Amino acid sequence: MRISYYAADRRQELEGRGDILGVVGYGTPATWEGRAPYVATALVPMGSPMYEVIAGGPAISATREGVHYAHDGEWLFAAVALGAREPMASVAAEAYGRILRVAEGEGYGYLIRAWQYFPDIHGLDQGLERYRQFNRGRHQALEGYLARGGPRPAATCIGAPRGDLTLHVLAHRAPGLAIENPRQVSAYRYPDIYGPRPPDFVRAMKVASAGREWLWISGTAAIVGHESQAPGDLEAQARETFANLDALVACAGLGVDRQVLAVKAYVRVPDDARLSWPQPWGTAPALILRGDICRSELGLEIEAVVVDGERR
Repeated sequence: MRISYYAADRRQELEGRGDILGVVGYGTPATWEGRAPYVATALVPMGSPMYEVIAGGPAISATREGVHYAHDGEWLFAAVALGAREPMASVAAEAYGRILRVAEGEGYGYLIRAWQYFPDIHGLDQGLERYRQFNRGRHQALEGYLARGGPRPAATCIGAPRGDLTLHVLAHRAPGLAIENPRQVSAYRYPDIYGPRPPDFVRAMKVASAGREWLWISGTAAIVGHESQAPGDLEAQARETFANLDALVACAGLGVDRQVLAVKAYVRVPDDARLSWPQPWGTAPALILRGDICRSELGLEIEAVVVDGERR
């Protein structure tokens, strides 16, 4: 498994590769000529258009139920885009339902990581905020999966400026280990002040792969307990966010030679992209995107992939 960021002018090189499980575009064209699944998001990076590439072994790709997916014997990447109509709960349930049927049908029955982007995340949808409607639909789709013993994935949900609901996931043949943050209430146990259904995700998922431990960290913000911290003060929010990231890595028990492979930050205001990054987060390849955080009072969210550097 490899995660890399590529400038958009390397598109031809990427399209010819056979080891790519999935490609996610930020500010890139909607079309793609390669075999790998491609997600053309409406999120715009701070700087030049970029491709995020998730690669593994030789990949087999296919399309079913409008889901474009690829797998390599250990990992499966799957993506679907649906019109972001009302009610968002129905759209979210349909998107997750399709993804689950494909992943489980191919034998990759354990969701590890999910990303979802859709427009007007704070708008009203049948009297309820669209993000909260999304959580209703996600919960509906995951009920049967959770009852079968499937783990909640680590996840990111960000508001895009336009376009469809895009959902892409990584699934595995074996279950991961959910990692929660002692500084935070588990998201799926939030009180009902955050909506009729809490967000169904875990703070991070740890997976053994290729002799190493991989930690897939969800979108992480300045939340302590279940409450947002320092509204309007991005520097203070950043400090709390990095404290939460550090806590997750500590709870995961990775070795001292662990390596941050990739970091992705979402900022509500483009000028807020000029953040100072403490170690070890400042050493990794980073992609900074303009996007709306799922809580309107927060201006920053960060996700990451960390790997134990020692082969076991």
